[in-house]
Amino acid sequence: MAERKKGSAAKLRALEGQVHQFDVPGEMTGLLQRIRANKSKRSASVLVKTGPIRVSVLALDEGGQLENQSVDGPFTIQCLLGRVRVSVQGRDHRMSTGDLLVVEAGVAHDISAEEASVLLVTVAAAKDGGT
Repeated sequence: MAERKKGSAAKLRALEGQVHQFDVPGEMTGLLQRIRANKSKRSASVLVKTGPIRVSVLALDEGGQLENQSVDGPFTIQCLLGRVRVSVQGRDHRMSTGDLLVVEAGVAHDISAEEASVLLVTVAAAKDGGT
């Protein structure tokens, strides 16, 4: 049976075996409501953190930022709503609803929201012992 982590607003619904389905639009709504009252102008929820995969939904209010971010594995950022600027290695990538960015492991990046935005971030854990 699937369990919901304490503090997570994600609704986890077990399907068959180790398959899970999430209400991402519902998650987006909850996060957007929370950022309005949050001084940091951001809020996130981890949907999955198992094995080599971590999937999070991140909401940023207009002007919200994440600076000097870096992860050990390759990752993707998909813009589910809004407009953001992702700076990777000194180059700006403007993203809007539906855009997907794929970045290699260990690459530093900054994210800033041009308007209230929601991102789906997926990180694959780095391989141990090389390729």
